[in-house]
Amino acid sequence: MTIGFFTPRRWTQTASCDNQPYRLYVQGDAMHVNLVMPVDNGVYDWRQFLNLQRIGSDTNENYRYLKMGWGDRIWYTEVSDWSQMNVLDIGRVLLKPGNASVMYVQGYSAKPENIRCVGVDREQYLRFVNFLQNSFARDSQGKLIYVKAGAATTDGFFAATGYYSALRTCNTWSAEALDTAGINTPLWSAIAPAVMRQLPTCNCP
Repeated sequence: MTIGFFTPRRWTQTASCDNQPYRLYVQGDAMHVNLVMPVDNGVYDWRQFLNLQRIGSDTNENYRYLKMGWGDRIWYTEVSDWSQMNVLDIGRVLLKPGNASVMYVQGYSAKPENIRCVGVDREQYLRFVNFLQNSFARDSQGKLIYVKAGAATTDGFFAATGYYSALRTCNTWSAEALDTAGINTPLWSAIAPAVMRQLPTCNCP
């Protein structure tokens, strides 16, 4: 694990801080990595995929940025903070295979604080978008499956593809998304600091 924490998945970073026209943003703390992108950056408009008035309970917000994450369905939707977790909850999440997952989406009228950024080209950005879209589950009619509104008025949850386990955590998913855009990630990406450590240091415009 220690070797995987420090070892990059690729030794040459294809994404760049400079000379790339588009930006992806990453927000991470000690526990979780979230991905942030503009609603519309000229390459893709997320309003083609998501009804922004159906993210959270606030139906009037004019969102300019979206934050997304993927994780265990029960943990995400029923536990409001880490202090509520008990030993059984932690054991289920880490030891039980095949835990159902959800996509977390939050809208912002301005760029969120405490984010890192990296530049990508058009093709890299579209691969990133495609990965995120494929992480949303759909019903028999091809529509997204809304689960519930979140604790804030601007966030909510959608049914997701894939299953959460100790081998594929929320941070593993974030690293997979970044990797599709050519952004360096660690060999072992189960924890947030490992993912954040590999990001280049860029000035976020």
